[in-house]
Amino acid sequence: MHILTKVFIVLVTLLAIFLVPLVVVSAKNQVAWKTKAMEAESQRDAAREQLSQARRTHQDHIARLTGEANDYSQRLASLDAQLTSSVDQVRSMEDDLLASRSSASNQAAMNRSLTKSLQASTDLTTGLVASVTQLRSRALTAEERRVELDEALRDLNSRLDTAIAARRSLEEEINLLKDEKESNESRIAAYAARWGALEDQDQGEAEGLAPDRTLDATILDVSRVGTRTLAEIDAGSRDGVKPGWVMTIGDNGIFIGRLRITDVDINRSTGVVSLEDPDRGLVETGQRAYALMGQN
Repeated sequence: MHILTKVFIVLVTLLAIFLVPLVVVSAKNQVAWKTKAMEAESQRDAAREQLSQARRTHQDHIARLTGEANDYSQRLASLDAQLTSSVDQVRSMEDDLLASRSSASNQAAMNRSLTKSLQASTDLTTGLVASVTQLRSRALTAEERRVELDEALRDLNSRLDTAIAARRSLEEEINLLKDEKESNESRIAAYAARWGALEDQDQGEAEGLAPDRTLDATILDVSRVGTRTLAEIDAGSRDGVKPGWVMTIGDNGIFIGRLRITDVDINRSTGVVSLEDPDRGLVETGQRAYALMGQN
């Protein structure tokens, strides 16, 4: 036999020896491999399903991202427009700022001028307030004075009304005394025509100085010494009474007698009473004595 054949036989024998275990192992492992193949197929199907799901999810995600990208693009375009507008506004505001700074400088100058004017106005206002306060005080004082003067005027008007009433009463009484005097003069004239003139003493006592003003006084005191009657009145030199005046004494329109002033003091005067007649009434304290200007 050839050596090569022997070697070949040996190799085949060895190969058979080695292949038998391999076949046995392969037969045993075929089931395991088949199981693993089925598991792998299942895993492949699951992987395909997961891949499909992942693809769908990816497509959905891409669609969502595409929508968001479009939205962002629109928003970006809007923001670009806003940015452009903002840039324009910033430029406009810068221009306004420059104008404002210029205006602020002018305004500062105006403010300084206004401050000076305001200070002057404040000083003027302070002065005016002081003047108004002073004028108000003077007005209050004047108002108080006016009230006092009004009260004094009312008092004077009241006194004037009283004086006017007294004057009217006095004029009425003087008219009555004039009538009485004329009646007495007529009686004296009739007496003189029938019995002659009166004695010189009585005539001298009746004569006197004609008063240079009209006034009335009150008889304060009456004294009688023998046949002479003296009377004191409450009017004197300060009232214009002079020695020699002849005044008429009356009581409620009734002629009582004549009073020839002989002594004059500051606020008192004394005189001699004449033509006193008990039938008409005697001279008494409280009666009135009248002086008629230009008549005695």
